[in-house]
Amino acid sequence: MRRSDTSRFYVWHLGAPLLLALVVLGIFELTEIDRWINDDFYDVTQRSFPLRHDPFLERVLHRGGKYSIVLVALGALAVFGASWWVAAWRGARRPALYIFLAIALGTGAVAWLKAVSNKHCPYDLALYGGSEPYLRLWETAPADARRGNCFPGGHASGGFALMAFYFVWYRRRPALARTALAGGFAYGFILGFGRIMQGAHFLSHNLWAALVCWLVALVLYRLLLWPPPAAP
Repeated sequence: MRRSDTSRFYVWHLGAPLLLALVVLGIFELTEIDRWINDDFYDVTQRSFPLRHDPFLERVLHRGGKYSIVLVALGALAVFGASWWVAAWRGARRPALYIFLAIALGTGAVAWLKAVSNKHCPYDLALYGGSEPYLRLWETAPADARRGNCFPGGHASGGFALMAFYFVWYRRRPALARTALAGGFAYGFILGFGRIMQGAHFLSHNLWAALVCWLVALVLYRLLLWPPPAAP
């Protein structure tokens, strides 16, 4: 890949997403958009989110969505393993390993951030019937506050991790790559919005998860699928 092509690649795949994230997530931090969205699913009289235990959201989107991502990851791992014995699958060895790692490490990075961020789910907050204070991203929780682990959006990260398929087809099939990118983002958004309806996340939680998964997929692409220098 020529140096100019490499620079263009990083401009569009690293610089542009980071700039977009800075603008969009900055708007969320400076406004009440998160609360406006969650307010639509909160019942003031009952002081709860009526859809918190909704069967469809819980069984289909929450559990089913999680299992579908696990199946994709295991399928990729199976292809990787089989490629050592099936000659026709050898060309899929690296892409399969890449997809498995993108899902495992993307969701793992989000899970680690949830463990250290100390942010609560909406239904834990006092303004939604809970007991904890509402804090913006850079605000520190009071010393006596119960520890939270709800940021970024873990469930949505499984869907967003599928954006990694974009890099599998990026060079050879650009149209399919763009479709995979849109599909992965849409699936993550749907899974994440289901959790918003249940009072389990704010929209910004899910958008941060999308950024983390994208950056993990980008780094892994550079390590595993980056094209070698052209032969003389």
